[in-house]
Amino acid sequence: MTGRTMYLASIRHGESTFYQIRRSCRHPHSDSYYPQLVFDLGPHPKKYFELFNQEIPLFDTTLLEAIEEHCPDSSEIILEKLLWDFLPGQTRDILSRFSRKTYNRPRPLNESEREEIARTVHIFDRRRLYYLYYGAIDQTRLYRMHEKLCRPLLHKSRDEREFYFRNLERQISPGEYHNYLYAAFNLQRYFDVSYAAFLPEALSFDEISELMAEAICQLNEDTAFWLGEELHDLLHQHLQRYLFMFFDFSPQQRLIENEFVRNFINSHRKFRWPERQPDVTDEKVISLFSLPYAQLKKMEKQELTRLYRQKAMQLHPDQGGDQELFVQLTEIYRLLMAGKKQQ
Repeated sequence: MTGRTMYLASIRHGESTFYQIRRSCRHPHSDSYYPQLVFDLGPHPKKYFELFNQEIPLFDTTLLEAIEEHCPDSSEIILEKLLWDFLPGQTRDILSRFSRKTYNRPRPLNESEREEIARTVHIFDRRRLYYLYYGAIDQTRLYRMHEKLCRPLLHKSRDEREFYFRNLERQISPGEYHNYLYAAFNLQRYFDVSYAAFLPEALSFDEISELMAEAICQLNEDTAFWLGEELHDLLHQHLQRYLFMFFDFSPQQRLIENEFVRNFINSHRKFRWPERQPDVTDEKVISLFSLPYAQLKKMEKQELTRLYRQKAMQLHPDQGGDQELFVQLTEIYRLLMAGKKQQ
């Protein structure tokens, strides 16, 4: 039973927020991790440190002993990082000057890390990372995301992973919450209109709301997502925040007219870029569609769409299919349909 890192957890109770220092521990009989309480800070973490000379934090002895029980050589450094947001600005400035800022080039993933990523990183985690790092609403190129982005999720319980995502989500504005959740839950797959991949604001809010609520409830019951954590009938606290993010904040209003004008102008340009070809071999196209690419190009739109939906039902992850093959199938279909619009 080992814990590799410690993290600060915040728990909302009514109008108050309580804080705890936790660590992820490995289950003795499985590869999963679970959260363990290290120290309960209560609603006022500031009472556990004093400022020496109005600048340097001196941490409470009881708190230091709790941290030293697991990390005896670096307890003060750990506490400075965990309680950073509670330190005065002047103190943070001083500590920043003395902290070593070195850049270490990320090393390549080893085989063990790749296996753990494939085994434990959920598709919902990947979609969130894809939006948070690339800002992409359209998730059809998810398979191109660099696997190194998943490395911070390794050796962590679901609880620690969710607080990691909370910190990442602080970088997006409330106006982006709708697009973020629309992308993370991959709701565009329920809509056939072309602009569903980049302009969810133009879709029915009521319809998206129903799909969002259903997707959150399905994730709440997904044992693979919770990594061995016990499931409950009530909606988990980590998923409750997504309901608040979606329903309590208004989406950022983009100029929809400009989007359509730009698309209209682009569709009527005389100059055409060379037709884009799929990034897969013809053998792969045949294995996905049972037909070569050249023959697919000659098919009528309705015939091609009918074939795509038939194959998509077989490969869709919700039906037990392969996620990567489903994404490749969808991208090839989009390329084919885009080519037909230019004809």
